[in-house]
Amino acid sequence: MFHNSLSVIFIFSMFGLPIVFGSLAGVVPLICGLIWLVFYLTTCQWRKVNLPTFQKIWLLVAICFFVQFAAVDFSWNSVQYGFNTMAYILAIGVLSNFVVSRESTNFYIVIAFVALTGLLIGSGWAIYEHHFLGKYRIAPIAGGGPNLIARIAVILAIFSSTMLLLKKISLRFRIISYALGCGASILIVLYSGSRGAILSFPILLLAPLLFALPKKWAFSFSGWLAVFTFVILVLTCVALFDQTGFIDSLNVRLISVISGENMDASTLIRYQMWQVAFQSFLEHPIIGTGWHSFIAVTEGTMLESFAAKGQYFNFHSDIANFAVAGGIVGLTLYFLLLFAPLLLWDTPKDHPYFRVRFYWAVTMPILYLVLGLTDMVMGFDYPTMFYAFSFAIIWGLTEQKKGLDIEDVAQVSADETGPSK
Repeated sequence: MFHNSLSVIFIFSMFGLPIVFGSLAGVVPLICGLIWLVFYLTTCQWRKVNLPTFQKIWLLVAICFFVQFAAVDFSWNSVQYGFNTMAYILAIGVLSNFVVSRESTNFYIVIAFVALTGLLIGSGWAIYEHHFLGKYRIAPIAGGGPNLIARIAVILAIFSSTMLLLKKISLRFRIISYALGCGASILIVLYSGSRGAILSFPILLLAPLLFALPKKWAFSFSGWLAVFTFVILVLTCVALFDQTGFIDSLNVRLISVISGENMDASTLIRYQMWQVAFQSFLEHPIIGTGWHSFIAVTEGTMLESFAAKGQYFNFHSDIANFAVAGGIVGLTLYFLLLFAPLLLWDTPKDHPYFRVRFYWAVTMPILYLVLGLTDMVMGFDYPTMFYAFSFAIIWGLTEQKKGLDIEDVAQVSADETGPSK
């Protein structure tokens, strides 16, 4: 009963509340992960869990970050930033919970539905903040700002869209859930004013469709044309009915970056961040200067006064952050966190949940790369936790193999439409 109650609290906090409560909502899942990890290690139930290869690599990578930061500066001020990726260790406890527990794979449907509910709650919160409280850029109640809330909305929508791959849900409900999830996510991003998150819209709209459509569409020109036409129409509608004006401002920013002229203050600062980060990487290419050094790195540069305004500063880019903090070693570890599930793929093609796992292993690293181009994602508490724990949830639930609740969508489509001629 305790573990069932803890799972419910874990899921609702991780998927239902983060848009309203921001990073604060991510604290509960981290605590749950720690409880499960301690429980399964101390009771020896970990012997029942066969860790996927990528999780073993994640464990090694998380430990390596502590070693790498200690090599840069053997002090707590530096080593403490190794905890940025602690979620990848706690994910072992999350995986163990869902493998050992008696939850059926139907529980996955519940989780996806909670993610959709979280988006709908978040869109209501966005409308309330923008139209009733008069906030130009919406933000969660605690923990994080507009950029974080936008990125949370996108990753929740990507997770809820996996309902397109669930056999036990009717086709009509799958389409409705996909439309509601994408619509709510886009609304939240626009009201947040996060121009960087807008770059993920094509992935948000396109990726679920590509994995949900029958295999025969992969070789159909008309099928691809229909999908891309749909995506272009949606993006056009978003641009035409954007009440916040952020789509236009994004176009202006992209043009100014390409031309190198007429940059607004925000764009100019981001451009300077990339310059300073690249120069620091050239000076310390192997192990970098540590995560604690970001403000010091800006001394004597055009960013010095901007970085000194607050107690914490980062380069608003995952690649720039890891390049400065860890050099080539840090970047290698960063890419292993993202791509280990795909590079070390060990799910056989005849596995009943192959399509769901493959969708997640392909889509998530690409999405995080795009979201991390213009702000910190990996290393920020909630997005880092979500990446590690979402893989643990999906692999944990589908490892039980309790029935063909999820199966190759091409076969599902064939069942629904009849034999092809």
